[in-house]
Amino acid sequence: MPIVLLSLIVAISGITLSQVILRPVPSVEADFWLIHHDDADRSQRTEAVLRLLEANNTKWAGANLKGVKLSGRQLDIVDLTHADLSESLLIGTKLAGATLDHSILDASDLQEAELTGASLNEVSLLRCNLNNAKLELTSFFQASLEQVTADHADFSGADLSESHCMMANFTNANLTDAEFHYANLEATVFQGAKLTNVNFQGALLLDTDFSNANWWRAIGIETALVEDFKNRFAPDANAPQTLIDDYKAWLKQQ
Repeated sequence: MPIVLLSLIVAISGITLSQVILRPVPSVEADFWLIHHDDADRSQRTEAVLRLLEANNTKWAGANLKGVKLSGRQLDIVDLTHADLSESLLIGTKLAGATLDHSILDASDLQEAELTGASLNEVSLLRCNLNNAKLELTSFFQASLEQVTADHADFSGADLSESHCMMANFTNANLTDAEFHYANLEATVFQGAKLTNVNFQGALLLDTDFSNANWWRAIGIETALVEDFKNRFAPDANAPQTLIDDYKAWLKQQ
């Protein structure tokens, strides 16, 4: 009886082992198929991207990556042109120098992500979370940042020329030396933002909120709006003393 039982165990183990050995390993071609078609689900797309990363692939132009979970991953200098990354989790993801022109990132979570020097021209970021993201020298030419939240994000030196930022929230963001000329900033919030040398030439500033932001250190704001801002957006009692002092110094120079 023990011999029969042992033989049975060996036979079952052999079948299981053969199944493991014969299980096909996804090929690079199969992974590319997964991320370029609608048949795969979000977890399959994520796993395919991770395998491609291990294979040192950096080009996913036009890929369907909707809903992938790549938080904290190293994706520097990747090509994601025309890719769909909507509803994706990219918290803390490294995308410095990446190319995402014409891509879709609607409703994605990019908190604390690093996109320094990345190219996001004509990208769609509708309702995207950019809180604490690093976006220095990033290009957003003609991009849509409608309803994004970018609290404490760093856009210093970024190019947002002709961008659409209606109802975007840049509270406490660093926008030093950024370009917003001819941008749509209707109902955009700049509360507490750093705006030194920001170029607002030709920008639509309808119902824009500059509370406790140093708007007087920006450039390109029409004279009529400057006079209006003096009445509506002078630093209040909650503003840092340094901001109040700087505003008073600017007034004396007028």
